[in-house]
Amino acid sequence: MSWPAPTGEPVGPDGAAPRRAMSVPDAPPSGPGNPDQTQPYPALGSPAAPDAAWPAPDAGLVSASDPGGSMVPVPGAQPLPPTPGQVPALVPQPSAVPLARLSQRTGQPVRPWTVWTSAVLLFGGAVPVVAGLLLAMWQMASPWVEVGPDDWNKIDKFNAATWLTAEFPSEPASGMRVLFAILCCLIAVLVAGVASTVGYYAFSGYRWTRIGALVAVAVSSLSLLLTPIAAISIGVIALGAVPLWLPASTRFFARWQLLRHPQIVYSEPIDQVFYGPLPRYRGI
Repeated sequence: MSWPAPTGEPVGPDGAAPRRAMSVPDAPPSGPGNPDQTQPYPALGSPAAPDAAWPAPDAGLVSASDPGGSMVPVPGAQPLPPTPGQVPALVPQPSAVPLARLSQRTGQPVRPWTVWTSAVLLFGGAVPVVAGLLLAMWQMASPWVEVGPDDWNKIDKFNAATWLTAEFPSEPASGMRVLFAILCCLIAVLVAGVASTVGYYAFSGYRWTRIGALVAVAVSSLSLLLTPIAAISIGVIALGAVPLWLPASTRFFARWQLLRHPQIVYSEPIDQVFYGPLPRYRGI
């Protein structure tokens, strides 16, 4: 078996010359004289019929808009019945949960006063517990008391610094005092850290912070082991947890939930399938 001579002509897989593509005729037949009663494509360079015009870029497309002017997916959308030559569009249904409006400048949900108030109170709840810890540590480390002009008396005030050290008194220079000092620092850091974390994520629009605020209130009760000044954080954090359950905060969290986790909506299958040229490309 030998290869064909390199004549420059392409060779098909069966050894014969490949079929050539059919060209569009310059003057296609039309009207009743057409034997096969079909209309071919219009000639190249000829003006297209009015029915053959391309649809507008936004034809057949439906999207949901809110008062803020941004386009967002709406759960529960239902597809329109498909028409020949068009993609089925989704009609947005009204959401069961009202949503907060979007900012025209940033494109993010506008924070209501409830979220601002809650964030300020939760961050502010960390201040009393930190202040109470610093005062207790200063009292632990300052055993000298001024009793007169240039007269100082060494009095052990470690056991009276906090409620925890008062309930479990210890001897000077013992390992228990080091343990109590570390434990008081851990309590303050835990109370302040949980409250600040919940306040930050509430300001960012996370819905789980409503439960997190209740957890922060429970954790803040540990400040009772420190000083009365540190115990003020319980009331401040509790006040910061209340606004997160108001309707304005619910709308704010619902909007952020929709933006971060858009629901996937599937369109119904198309029953009518057209093969060949679509009707809008066929001649009259």
